[in-house]
Amino acid sequence: MDSAADPQRPADPSRVDPKGPEDPAGADPGPAAGDEALPGAGMLDVRSAVRLVEQANPGTVPASRRSRWGRIAWYSVAGAVIVLLTTLLVWPRQPTRAERRVRDFLTAIQRGDAAAAQRMVDEQPDTRETDRSFLRADVLRQRWHVRSVRSDDDADERSFSAVDATISVPGGRSVSYRFELTRETSDDAWRLQDPYVYLTFGAFPVSYVAINGHREQLPRPNGNVSYGGRYVLFPGVYRFFSSGSGVTHPASSYPLMPGHYTVRQAGDVPVATPNTLVLPRMRLTGAAQRDARQAVYDYLDDCVRRAKLVTPGCPFGAEYVPEPGRPDRIFSGREVKSARWTMQRRPEITIEPVGDEFQVVDRRPGKLKLTVTGTDEDTGFHATTSISCPTRDGVLRVDVTGTGTFRVYPEGGRYGEEHVDRSTIRWRTC
Repeated sequence: MDSAADPQRPADPSRVDPKGPEDPAGADPGPAAGDEALPGAGMLDVRSAVRLVEQANPGTVPASRRSRWGRIAWYSVAGAVIVLLTTLLVWPRQPTRAERRVRDFLTAIQRGDAAAAQRMVDEQPDTRETDRSFLRADVLRQRWHVRSVRSDDDADERSFSAVDATISVPGGRSVSYRFELTRETSDDAWRLQDPYVYLTFGAFPVSYVAINGHREQLPRPNGNVSYGGRYVLFPGVYRFFSSGSGVTHPASSYPLMPGHYTVRQAGDVPVATPNTLVLPRMRLTGAAQRDARQAVYDYLDDCVRRAKLVTPGCPFGAEYVPEPGRPDRIFSGREVKSARWTMQRRPEITIEPVGDEFQVVDRRPGKLKLTVTGTDEDTGFHATTSISCPTRDGVLRVDVTGTGTFRVYPEGGRYGEEHVDRSTIRWRTC
């Protein structure tokens, strides 16, 4: 007799169906506890798709799989930002008409096209007290870069605009300036307002100005006016006195934007300001020292040829000469019938910058012989006698001319004999 299956008795493993238990026919397990019913056709979304995957793979879903869609969303946002930045770099903001005008102005100067640059300017510089000699193409030959040109806002629809620009020396300094532009209507071209550099030169021990290799003679002052000049230039990069013959010059290039500047040498700056260009003190080169010394010797030789006891501007002289054998009597004034100077030893000299001049400095004074023939008006005594005289130190100056030659002049006589008080330059050394 077959016995019924005992529910308490474990099943025989040998009789387990390898296909597993079969579900009752037509049975629908329905949604699991806590799950929502599947959406209808055409309404399957991402969340439902995730649940389907979880139902098909029962068990605990790893946290990394749950955050997959969050990572996908994050990368999508990051990609959008990258695309936006790339677009901004490839298609930058277009320059305004005012910005293009300023860049065109600076580019014309870089090319040396002074005429084109002038046509973009609203007014010409005032030439009543300013020299325009350096507004020329051959002065605009230094290399420099336009680093940036940018206005604060779009002013193409207004009659005024301000544009900031920066220029720089290759591998060196940079300067910035805010250009101001005006126009009558929006259809007119922008024109720059006074975009010039104004330079005022202090006193230098030369009689010329040299800028980017071009020279101009400094104007002669009237009366006590300072020995200098005022010049106008375009914005750009400039070197000063680089073509000066026989003198040292600064190796630096100076980028300059519109404004007023003062050019002085070191030691001649009472109060330095941001717009003061201080150049190293100018000195003579070795070859120029030799040429300047020869110019001084030629000047002394000319003094020696003067048949006078004292000659204004000559660094030696005598007021009187003792009569020979009569130490209490002298030849002076009209009693002197003839006078002759002889250079017995030339002075050993060097030329040094002192203030705004090149001064003749004696390392060893020279020695001269003065021979005088005279007649005493009171006694009628007539005789010829000689005395020895040294040269006077520190009373001669040397000027370097625009042609590279040297002009020797006495202390106080830089601007010509018409400005010399002859009574103060009679040096009696005997």
